[in-house]
Amino acid sequence: MRLIYEKPIDGTKFFSSNKKNCPECLKNIKGNKIHSFHSGAVISTVGKGPKLVIGFEMYRPGEDSASKDEGELNVAKRLLSSTMKSQKRLMDVVVYDALACNSVWINHCKNLGIDTIVRAKNNNNKSLRSARKKTNKSKAVGVWEDEKGFEKVEVYESTFTMDNVEQPLRFVKFAMKHKDKKRSQLMIVTPSMDMAHKTCSKSLERVGI
Repeated sequence: MRLIYEKPIDGTKFFSSNKKNCPECLKNIKGNKIHSFHSGAVISTVGKGPKLVIGFEMYRPGEDSASKDEGELNVAKRLLSSTMKSQKRLMDVVVYDALACNSVWINHCKNLGIDTIVRAKNNNNKSLRSARKKTNKSKAVGVWEDEKGFEKVEVYESTFTMDNVEQPLRFVKFAMKHKDKKRSQLMIVTPSMDMAHKTCSKSLERVGI
């Protein structure tokens, strides 16, 4: 399976200035100065081998909000739609960070006919907090010993429903015990009910989410 990673380039502004601007600049106010900048999003392959950029989309002034959350998600939706038209055969799954853990993104991917994996964080909505609580009370559905980079990885899973999303979703938590005895966890949401746990975890690991 080939995984496609879709994410703005670390939120990087390609151009920013308090003095220079053009008609295509996004703008915000810093203090008493107008700050002008350009931002964009890319979509590329992940996994083994070269990371190939297969799509690119710029923010559009007047159409995309300059604020990170609203503007970024709007650009990402437009980018995925255009990329699916030309590169659909290359794409099985699109991976995104916690910004896309919402009904808007999940429904957009469903309408395009592509699976998605999104990172879940503690500050997401009420349905996700309930799913996390339910998952924390469940028994591990998998334990990986001496996994690469970890002493042990325990996998917990539950299903839940999200407002404005028709199909049930999977909430999966990976509880990692590092070889230095430190602990961390990774939580993901996906509508795919048959995707292997290791596929889910490695897709995020490869892209550094």
